Amino acid sequence: MRSVHETLRGVPFLRELPESTLLEIARRCVEKVHLRGEVIFLEGDPPKGLLVVREGAVKIYKTGDGGREQILEIEGPGRSVAELPLLDGRPYPASCAAVHDSILLVVRPRDFRELLERHPDLTQAVIASLASRLRRMVMLVQELSLRDVRQRLMDHFQELAQERGSFELTLSHQELAARIGTVREIVSRTMSKLEKDGVIRVDGKTVTLL
Repeated sequence: MRSVHETLRGVPFLRELPESTLLEIARRCVEKVHLRGEVIFLEGDPPKGLLVVREGAVKIYKTGDGGREQILEIEGPGRSVAELPLLDGRPYPASCAAVHDSILLVVRPRDFRELLERHPDLTQAVIASLASRLRRMVMLVQELSLRDVRQRLMDHFQELAQERGSFELTLSHQELAARIGTVREIVSRTMSKLEKDGVIRVDGKTVTLL
């Protein structure tokens, strides 16, 4: 497992901060362990602080009136979670749960506010992180409204594969459906059709883009 300092250095919006600032953030971190499926916070809860995934993965999601889930983001090691409430002091606009057994680094809200006051470069970094999240939310709205399930699924697979051509699918079909805004049965049918058409190959949990 990477050290706390190494984990923080891997967070995109923290990696350019001076070493002294990063070490001060590290000293304020407390570890929290969350088992797979455990809720970390619910929509409407007050902010818990700066949350950084050290090990495992968590999902940020919204739940509709009928219980249908829409995953907004999945964050793995070296990713921060839900910074917005730390700035406006309002409740979380979505919920968060562990996708796998996970370890999170937590900086309490009071400590994080003190760090923001003492380090203007950290404030600028948080603003840049929020701008990046807003761009991703705009892309999510575009995908859900303008692209069909097959396109959304392939977009997600390409994001997971990056330049490698293949990846390990760690999400269940139910979780994958929630990620791209559909239901499990349609994901299963679409994956079968993609495989039949020679677009992907599935070997256990390994998906290869052909």
